[in-house]
Amino acid sequence: MNRTGLVDDLTLVPLPPWWQSPWSIAAFVLVLVVLAVAAWMLRRLLSRKVVLMDPAPTRPDLHPEFLRRLAELRARRAHLSDYDLAIACSDILRDYLEWRFQFSVRFQTTREFLGSARENTVLSEVQREKLGTYLGFCDGVKFARRSASRPESDNLLDSAETFIRQGATPEGGVA
Repeated sequence: MNRTGLVDDLTLVPLPPWWQSPWSIAAFVLVLVVLAVAAWMLRRLLSRKVVLMDPAPTRPDLHPEFLRRLAELRARRAHLSDYDLAIACSDILRDYLEWRFQFSVRFQTTREFLGSARENTVLSEVQREKLGTYLGFCDGVKFARRSASRPESDNLLDSAETFIRQGATPEGGVA
């Protein structure tokens, strides 16, 4: 009792033993630092101004350009060898596939392209099959030096034109 007898002497409450460990003090300080950094990052994240992005620019419709290139090729058909016609037709269709479907076919073999096209659902199974036949024929003329008859050459141009026209319309299944 103290002198007045009203209040018992207060003694210091002993600290728990874990509090006296330097590891627990270090852990406590580390938790405080992590919380302070997290609060700072959260404040910084929430204070950022929202930047509205402009909508992606619309791509121009190049279907008429590809059809024009095929028409020019058809007009020069009489002056071209089967080899030159197959290369030109294949190039136009490959350019179209790169533009229309964002395929990277410029430096791929037919087998590589058809393998990657199988994984991509943009083209239907029928379209992939037609492309395989088309590019296979072109490869036969280009690499095996296979000759093409006049109807086969015309069919080459017609097939490319049909494929491009179908890609230009929603009914083509790819627009």
